[in-house]
Amino acid sequence: MPRARSATPRQRPLVSEAQRKAVHLSFILLPLELLYGWLPWPRRQAEWRELLIACVVVAITIDVVRIHEQRARAWFRRFFGGLIREHERFNLLGSTYLLLAALLSIELFTRPVAAAALGFTVLGDGFAGLLGRAYGRTRVFSKSLEGCAAGLLACLVWAAFLSLNGHLDWRVAVTGALVASLVELLPIPLDDNLAVTLAAGYAMKLMGGSF
Repeated sequence: MPRARSATPRQRPLVSEAQRKAVHLSFILLPLELLYGWLPWPRRQAEWRELLIACVVVAITIDVVRIHEQRARAWFRRFFGGLIREHERFNLLGSTYLLLAALLSIELFTRPVAAAALGFTVLGDGFAGLLGRAYGRTRVFSKSLEGCAAGLLACLVWAAFLSLNGHLDWRVAVTGALVASLVELLPIPLDDNLAVTLAAGYAMKLMGGSF
């Protein structure tokens, strides 16, 4: 039986990005749970707050240990090296910022707006990163137009889902999608998971939120 070929040096960044974005896209379960409440817990606002505070504290603790403890840093590099970007070696991980964005969202916005904003962040950034790395040619700031177009399309699909299922007025949802895509493109000195979620959430809140 022929052995499977390993990724070439040119393919490895794309493979690592695909693995990273697969983890990122799995976070779409969080806004879906906010909308539909399939699980018996958490349900109430206080329960969501407790869960997300606990997750944020655990994530930050792990990051602090990873950054400052050499053995922990070596272990993370050995097992997750390809998934950790260069700027995250001595900074919080993107997943930690995403959990922090989720915590802030449920405190600042109604549940439909919080779920919408998180969905824009997860889907927009996920598809922009994947397709931008694979097909991106035209650079704008540090991003590719092809990736941004893919992210915008993913956000508009999420907006259509929210609108058609009665979670948000279509004008509110589309506004959130457009703002999320714009913030994703701009070189804002704040992690995208926080910047996109908060900007889209506040834009939708100003537009009137949910029905």
